[in-house]
Amino acid sequence: MLNKNILAVLFFVLVSSLWAQNRFLKNSVITGNFQLDGQYYIPDTTIGADTIDNKVRANAFLNVNYSNGGFSAGFRYEFYQYPLIDFEKINYKGHGIPHYYAGYNHDYFEVVAGSFYEQFGNGLIYRSYENRNLGFDNATNGIKVVGKPYKGIRLVGIWGTQRNLFVKEGEIRGGDIDISFTEMIDKIKNSGFRFGVGGSFVSKFEKDNDLDYNLPQNVAAWATRMNFGYKDFNINAEFAQKFNDPGSLNNMIYKNGHALFITASYAMKGLGVYVTGLRTDNMDFRAKRNVVLNNNMINYVPTITREHTYALPSMFPYASQPLGQIGIQAQVNYQIPKKTKIGGKYGTDIMINYSRMHGIQQQWVEEAVESGDMAGTDGYTSRFFAFGDLYYQDLNIEISRKFTKSWKLALSYVYLIYNQEVIEGHAGEPNVNSHTVIADLTYKINNKHALRLELQHMYAKEHNGSWAYAQLEYTVAPHWFVSVLDRWNYGNPNPAKRVHYYMVSGSFVYKTTKVTLNFGKQYEGILCVGGVCRAVPASYGAGLSVVTSF
Repeated sequence: MLNKNILAVLFFVLVSSLWAQNRFLKNSVITGNFQLDGQYYIPDTTIGADTIDNKVRANAFLNVNYSNGGFSAGFRYEFYQYPLIDFEKINYKGHGIPHYYAGYNHDYFEVVAGSFYEQFGNGLIYRSYENRNLGFDNATNGIKVVGKPYKGIRLVGIWGTQRNLFVKEGEIRGGDIDISFTEMIDKIKNSGFRFGVGGSFVSKFEKDNDLDYNLPQNVAAWATRMNFGYKDFNINAEFAQKFNDPGSLNNMIYKNGHALFITASYAMKGLGVYVTGLRTDNMDFRAKRNVVLNNNMINYVPTITREHTYALPSMFPYASQPLGQIGIQAQVNYQIPKKTKIGGKYGTDIMINYSRMHGIQQQWVEEAVESGDMAGTDGYTSRFFAFGDLYYQDLNIEISRKFTKSWKLALSYVYLIYNQEVIEGHAGEPNVNSHTVIADLTYKINNKHALRLELQHMYAKEHNGSWAYAQLEYTVAPHWFVSVLDRWNYGNPNPAKRVHYYMVSGSFVYKTTKVTLNFGKQYEGILCVGGVCRAVPASYGAGLSVVTSF
C-alpha cells in the first residue's frame, strides 16, 4: 500500500511541476554519477584468503538526478549480484532500484516522496544516511515534509519504512523542530551571540509475535537540544530518551534508554580547543527488535574518539557502544607563529588529542537477581557518572612543519588501549596496548610533480604483535598518481604469519573521471566510520575502480 501511495504522490508532483513551469524542457538539468569497484580474488592461505566461487566480483551503482526549478527527482540503480566478499559477508547482495525520489522545494516548504535521508539534531534518536564504504544505507522510504514558516524555524515530519540492504522493513514516523534565535532576531545576530533550541520525537511500530514476552508494539523516543555561542566560544548539548524497547541485543529488558552528548569549543587565531563528552545507556534503537550488526538502525550514536587516517593506528578503531558507554575527548590545536625561531618561516602546527571511553556500571534490579536473568525485567540501574571497565584510550600528538616551499614533514605519536573483548567480541582476549610513531615527508618537485614518503611503526605485544609500514607516492598533477606500500607483521608470534601485505596502485584522472588499478594483499580487520563498523576479510588479488560524474 505504501509503494502505491508513493507512486501516486510521485505522479502528482511530476504533473504539477510540468503544469506550473512553461519552460520545463529549457530549464531541465540532469546530473549523476557512476561507480564500479571490482576485484579478481586469488587464494592465499598465509593471510586467510580462502578460495571462493566467482573469483571476479564487483559492486556498481548509478545515480541519476533531474531538477527543474524547485522540482527534483532521481533514482539509483545498484548492482551487487556478485558483490565484493566483504559486502557478501553482510548479505549485501542483489540488484535493482532500491532508491528513488521526487520532491519540490519552495522558500517556505519542501516535500519529498520516496527515498530520503534526514537527521534530527545529532542523530541520537533518528538519522538516515548512507556510507558506501561500510555497505550501510538506512534510507527512509516514504514521505518527508519540511516547513519553513519564518526565518530561523524549520519543522520536519517523516513517515515511512526503512531500507535494510535490498528490502524495506519496519515502520517509523517522527517530527523535529529547530529554532535559531540568531537568524530570527537581528539584535542577537549583531551582538555576537548565537542561540538555538530544538526537539525531536520518533516512534517505531512492530507487531508483537513473541510468545514468551509481552512486547510493546509502539516504541517512542524523544530528544531536546540547545546551542549557545558567543564570539569564539560555542557549546552544543543534546539529551535523548528511548522508552522500553526489549530486543535481542539488550537481553530483552524493559529499561528506558538515555543518551547525553555535549560539545564545547573555543577558537582564536593560532589556537583551537575542543572538548566533547558522551554517555549512552540502552540506546540501541532499531526498526526490528531481533536484528544484529548494522541492520535496521534508526538512530546514530557517534563516536567521540579520533578517526585515524594512518594505516597502523586505524587498525584499532573504536566502535560506538550504544548499549552502554561513557567518555570524553579533548583536542588542542596550536600554531607556533610564522617567522619565529621555533615556528620557522612558515609556522609549526601542533595537535594534541586525548580520548577515553568506559562502560557504565550496572546494578541488577532485584527481580533479575532473584531469577538470575535480566530478560523480562527492567534489567539494571546505573548511576549516571559511574565509570565501568575501560573500553578504549587514545593519546595522539602530531607536529607538522613546512621547512621550504618544497619540503614538509609531519611527525606523529599514537598510544592506544583497545578492549578486544568488548569492541570485537573476542571473549577472554587481553587489551591491546600499542605505541605507534609516524613520519610523513612530502617533497614538491615542481608545480606538477610531488613525492611523498610515509613510514610507520607500531609496537604491541597483544593481538598479532608489532607492525612496520612504508609507503611511497608519486603524483603528476592533475592526472596521474602511483603508490607502492608494504605493511609487515614482523612481530607476529607465529612465524608463518609474519606476512608482507604489499599493495601497488595507480590512478588516472581526467575531468570528472577517475580510474584506479591496484594489486596486492588486504589485511583482515575492522573498518569504522563515525563509530559504525564492519569486518573486512583478508583478500589478495587485482582491483579496478572507476568513478565518474556528469
